[in-house]
Amino acid sequence: MIQIKQLLRTPSNLFVLVCFATCCFACAIPHTSVPTGIYPKIPQKIPAPDASAAIVPEGYKVEIFMKDLIWPTSIEFDESGNVYVAEAGYVYGDLVAPTPIFKISLDGTIVRFAEGFIGPVTDLLWHNDLLYVSHKGKISTVSQAGNITDIITDLPSYGDHQNNGMSIGPDGKLYFGQGTVTNSGIVGLDNVYPYVWLMLYPEEHDIPAKDIKLTNESFLTPQANNVLARQGNLLSFGSNLTYAVTSLFNRNKNTSLLVRTRGFNAFGEKSKTIKGQVKSSGTILRANLDGSGLEVYAWGLRNPFGVVWGADGQLYVTDNGYDARGSRPIANAKDNIFQIKQDAWYGFPDFSSGIPVTDPQFRSQRGSKIEFLMKAHPELDMPWMTRPANSATAKFDFSTNDSFGFQGHIFLAEFGSGTPATGEANFSGYSVVRIDPATKQAQAFLSTRATEQELESGAVAGPRRPVEAKFSRNGEALYIVDIGVIGFDLAGAGPFPSPAPGTGVIWRITKTGNNAAAPPGNLSPMPPKANSN
Repeated sequence: MIQIKQLLRTPSNLFVLVCFATCCFACAIPHTSVPTGIYPKIPQKIPAPDASAAIVPEGYKVEIFMKDLIWPTSIEFDESGNVYVAEAGYVYGDLVAPTPIFKISLDGTIVRFAEGFIGPVTDLLWHNDLLYVSHKGKISTVSQAGNITDIITDLPSYGDHQNNGMSIGPDGKLYFGQGTVTNSGIVGLDNVYPYVWLMLYPEEHDIPAKDIKLTNESFLTPQANNVLARQGNLLSFGSNLTYAVTSLFNRNKNTSLLVRTRGFNAFGEKSKTIKGQVKSSGTILRANLDGSGLEVYAWGLRNPFGVVWGADGQLYVTDNGYDARGSRPIANAKDNIFQIKQDAWYGFPDFSSGIPVTDPQFRSQRGSKIEFLMKAHPELDMPWMTRPANSATAKFDFSTNDSFGFQGHIFLAEFGSGTPATGEANFSGYSVVRIDPATKQAQAFLSTRATEQELESGAVAGPRRPVEAKFSRNGEALYIVDIGVIGFDLAGAGPFPSPAPGTGVIWRITKTGNNAAAPPGNLSPMPPKANSN
């Protein structure tokens, strides 16, 4: 009999199951269980990207390096001047897009360097003639010949967040961020909408890096499996898919309408003592360059996305704050930048920016009073800097060249608010900010001329949703990876994510008058090769 996990982690089968699950959930869950209201819809005609719509400081110029991309998430450079660009293969609302990595030569030639990864691809890193790829549940390497080798596998990345950014440390080891499975420690119905994974991977839950004991706090939730099982007669599948769907919806014999779930437990389970593991949630992990010797470097993060060792020998990490959603909604949680210390704990799931989530400022209109999940807490390390709630701090880089300017400053991409999926409306992000480490002051460096509604809907010609700011190897050009237009449509049990493929852009910023050697701009990726079968 086919193994369920193997079946579900095959992209073609996953697509069919996701379509089935999304349809069933829309039929089963009433409008009152999710945010409702009027949200900006994606315009029928999305403006073409236009560098003149981007705002940068005087003395800098913006151009389009690449366009027509499907969910680009990362850019990297090798010693020969070649550029590598990854398309994610997954965003909310588009779960099975392809995952190519393009190689762009100095003359502008574009080839498909590698593909077949598990979306989302979240980061690229070039080191010692290998391209390291962080993609769902794995770290892989790609040789110059295009051969792919998985060096780290089975990471806990089948929930809300995945394994993320990578960096080489002063010790020559590979460091990367691993996100949590849930929003705030509890598996619930928010993991059905809009994240879908509870139906596909019902055993998933957050895993601590060290042994912990839980309080009596638990959450009563409608039995999602029973609700969905009652929709099972809507569609029929082949024997393998029928077996998988039946197994998912009947993994236990619980016929009650409501179930209780504790933190760090699978849906409907209530253990109070949880064993720590190396492949754990909300961590910075490190390993040898071949993937061996995997260990926990720090823990207690929520979604450590950007991971960069600075020239000062400090490890800087961006971490996304909680959302006001799910069984344990936490409002007004800021995003953070941490200087990571070995073996330190950063507060997930009971602290936000160093403040207990029991503080009244985090009380959401959509939930009850917040209590701790962990019975005892390790010593807490504080954030180096905070950013606005829901700005969605993403990947960043340090300026290293006086010819560009602001040497030593951080250039941080901020994806922007995810309202309504993230809870209460909170408009921020959609830009790249420059941070002076000496003063911790942030100023806009790249933004676009648009209203809030235009930014939320994607009806802009300038930058829309930056996910990475990355300097070229010589430090003379700053590249901004803009994933593209992702909005929401109020339909069915929605609002549901409504992304627009092909709207991804790579923007390039240089000092006016700087004509350093680089590939030409305004490139578009090659179309897929025709299938000869």
